Amino acid sequence: MVVRVVARDLQEVETLEVRDEQGRVWTFTTRGFAGLTPGHLREHQLFGAPVTVSYEEDGGRLVAVQVTDPDH
Repeated sequence: MVVRVVARDLQEVETLEVRDEQGRVWTFTTRGFAGLTPGHLREHQLFGAPVTVSYEEDGGRLVAVQVTDPDH
């Protein structure tokens, strides 16, 4: 579930926080467009709809490379 979205601009997310099924909160950054816009992610946050995040670790940071809507 999306907890927080910070937009870099209309198309790109700067920071994304999600809570997994066990209650752990994960914080991701991005290097560009990762699949869903900040506005779309805010809709997920509002409605409690899940997202799937594929990521890589880079110097201790989690970098989201693909964020998808598992319901579509």
